[in-house]
Amino acid sequence: MAKKVSFNKDDTRQHIILLLKYISEGIFEKENILAMSLLCAVAGESIFLLGPPGTAKSLVARRLKLVFKEAKSFEYLMSRFSTPDEIFGPVSISKLKNEDKYERITDGYLPNCTVVFLDEIWKAGPAIQNALLTVINERIYKNGSQTLSLPMKALIAASNELPAENEGVEALWDRFLVRMVSNCISDERTFFKMIRQDRVPEVVIPDELLITDDTFASWQSAIAHITISDETCTIVANIRKLLKEEEKKQKCTTTLDFYVSDRRWKKLFHLMRTSAWLNGRVSTDETDCILLIHCLWNKEEFIAQTIECVMKAFTLHIEQRITKLHTTIDKTIKERSANLPVGKMIEADSFNTYVVERYFYYVLKDYPKGKCLFAKTDFNHLSIGKDTSGIIYMDSNIQNWIIHAIYMGTPFNSKLGSSGKVEKVSLRKCKDGIVVNGTPYAFLRKASGNNANLSNNLFEDEKEPKVNTAFQQLQVELSEISNIFNALSARIAECTNLFVSDDDKKLISQQIKATGKLLNELYIKLNNSQMLL
Repeated sequence: MAKKVSFNKDDTRQHIILLLKYISEGIFEKENILAMSLLCAVAGESIFLLGPPGTAKSLVARRLKLVFKEAKSFEYLMSRFSTPDEIFGPVSISKLKNEDKYERITDGYLPNCTVVFLDEIWKAGPAIQNALLTVINERIYKNGSQTLSLPMKALIAASNELPAENEGVEALWDRFLVRMVSNCISDERTFFKMIRQDRVPEVVIPDELLITDDTFASWQSAIAHITISDETCTIVANIRKLLKEEEKKQKCTTTLDFYVSDRRWKKLFHLMRTSAWLNGRVSTDETDCILLIHCLWNKEEFIAQTIECVMKAFTLHIEQRITKLHTTIDKTIKERSANLPVGKMIEADSFNTYVVERYFYYVLKDYPKGKCLFAKTDFNHLSIGKDTSGIIYMDSNIQNWIIHAIYMGTPFNSKLGSSGKVEKVSLRKCKDGIVVNGTPYAFLRKASGNNANLSNNLFEDEKEPKVNTAFQQLQVELSEISNIFNALSARIAECTNLFVSDDDKKLISQQIKATGKLLNELYIKLNNSQMLL
């Protein structure tokens, strides 16, 4: 008998934490599947587990049944010989004989149970699969002349394969909102911990923790009032766009490869609202969207691409604004440069101002990849208003990045030496430095001497206004982008969503890190461009 536990019954999050602790006991590397199964049960949705035999898929269903008070469970291993009688109950002979009614005896079968587990579901025949459509979606079953409202909270299906194409099971596959991969234990230490375990422990959940029908009903009422945040809608809009783009990129032979029906989207928002409520929030946020990693893929070969679409969607709107601001900076500099007297430009070699290394190279300040050198002799071959082709590579001998302009009369290969991979770049001349791929970098100045007092203007005799309006406007835009990015980054970093695994959080964090790098490059570009705007 389980010990009594003391907890605040109004604290739904703490309630779920305790339930997850009990049902995870003695099960290894299946915590997230158990959590998602519980989420599906509360949301009234179904979950599909893809994985080989012996990976605790049926055990997940047995543990899930334990969280509901007075719950009944139904398990069945499908085969191509399975009949509806074995799933929905045998036909009542007495009613057929005495009342001329074709009805099934459902007690102990699927229509009478709280948690259902159907293994190898795709092997079932059309009669069973067609009946499951309304069972899963509407939670009803037509039993003769009666329409039964089912007590089923969740249906867990499993298989070691996905449904075959062109066999008419697309509608049934679409009903499974959550789709997770159940693999063997991957961590070696965890594996031997499982081996040394005599048997899977019997779990008894304290009565006060069990989810009653009244509790379940009150939760459904509360979930209906959860607000869908603008941030959630933005990420979903990004996902929809990226899935369409991926479908075109993959040149899919069928539109179902990346297809998500309106019904599924409606249910997915309900799932995210359920997640928000069970985590103690009154509104969805970005962490609820992480759950979509396990909800959108249709084919095994496209799982990675679909997950990547979800990852990119978290920062797509931010990266689009970053790209737009890059373009605005380039356009502003180009327009201004075109109207200035190039003849008055201060050439870098006019002053003995800059640090020179290895006799022939200027040093770029704040280059993000590391120390970077630019060939002195190439400077005069650059233009202020027009891009010149160049190359950048890592010189393995000195462990510095090297930039060269490519101009007529200089053999391309003579620039390489013992370098590694070579990348093409665009180069332009600017005040006290060069513009590399649209980002200005100043040359490192010598520390002392009268050179420190040289004019900071791009052109002699030009008087810059005290307030650089163009630069300020760009700074405001960059600040807005940064605020959005920082808010997203903080929410993901502080994510305590009970249904998000560490691995899933890591995937999104990697995407945010990549976008942060782009944002940092934009900061450098704008700051280095200040005197040119």
